[in-house]
Amino acid sequence: MLALENIRTLIIAGLSAHVGQEVVVTNGTGDKPEGAWITCDFSDVFHSSRGFPVVMQLGDKLVKSETVHFTMTYLSFDDDNVVRLQNAWTARDWFKSKGHAELKEKINVVVAKVESVTNRDIQNGTVWERRQGFDVEFRTLDILESDLEWIEQTKIQRS
Repeated sequence: MLALENIRTLIIAGLSAHVGQEVVVTNGTGDKPEGAWITCDFSDVFHSSRGFPVVMQLGDKLVKSETVHFTMTYLSFDDDNVVRLQNAWTARDWFKSKGHAELKEKINVVVAKVESVTNRDIQNGTVWERRQGFDVEFRTLDILESDLEWIEQTKIQRS
């Protein structure tokens, strides 16, 4: 099973320290931060690579592992366009440098692709929400363990 909370927690802590702005979960339950901030969220369902999972027997356990991909979206908010862009580019740089190494070493998540920063302004009613954002595609192993079931007896029928 994937440790989604560990992935999100490490990314939020690393980005917040690197950018120097608050990083929050998109559509979270807390209050909207004051000034500039960045949001993050899992935006693409987890999908497997081609092929079948690797199946191994380890003692009395059956272990299935396969590579899965997922995407997270990052949005930079501020009233000033230059601040929005700077924070988005700084966050993007973290995934291409220090974040790439931290994620790989600490939680076995590889940064597979970092998209370009684009304008992602939207209109909510009559109010525009100004933001710049980018997507990051990640790759990791999904490991599933289960008890190994032994067939101790069976009846063989001849036809």
